[in-house]
Amino acid sequence: MSYKPETLDGVLSRFPEQARLLTQPLFDEHRFLFRITAPRKTRLGSFKGVRFGARPVIQINSDLGQYTFLLVFLHELAHLVVTKKFGRKAKPHGAEWKNAYRNLVQPFFNEQVFPPVLTAELHRYFIKTPATFQHDTRLINTLSSLEGGSQMVTVNDIPLNSTFTLMSGRQFVKLEKLRTRYKCFCPKTKKYYLVPKSAQVMQA
Repeated sequence: MSYKPETLDGVLSRFPEQARLLTQPLFDEHRFLFRITAPRKTRLGSFKGVRFGARPVIQINSDLGQYTFLLVFLHELAHLVVTKKFGRKAKPHGAEWKNAYRNLVQPFFNEQVFPPVLTAELHRYFIKTPATFQHDTRLINTLSSLEGGSQMVTVNDIPLNSTFTLMSGRQFVKLEKLRTRYKCFCPKTKKYYLVPKSAQVMQA
């Protein structure tokens, strides 16, 4: 995968200005390779652990806003912290990772790096700390409003009995609400499907 090499100063400039003094020591402490990659649809960042004596690698998409870039970086760094401490015994997004992620973010809360509206959403997110915030509409839309991005619309946001199109291009009619999904009808296949509430809808 292609990536853009940058100096440490160049990398730090991608974080919010008030976060840089807290972020720089993390590069010195954990000693990993850092790569800024071309945008990827399926993930915002990634972590590769140590193999055959090589240094671990953290990769972050190049198109992220500053707050998102910071949060994704700390997400991936938490994987490194857990790997160092527990090896392969810990689950990828288990309790150890959740604790590590919260601990890494806490100093940024202490220094009020995040705007109040984002701080409130992050405190809510960290109650359970799911594996990704890509499906957390409230958090994503808060980040988008701060970083000049477009608002996300999900299946949960549209009215019942309305027609919608997923990002894959497939069209459905939203029918019945279940626990975490909606029963939907696909006019093309004439079949019913269960579509996650958090599935992103293509906007007209």
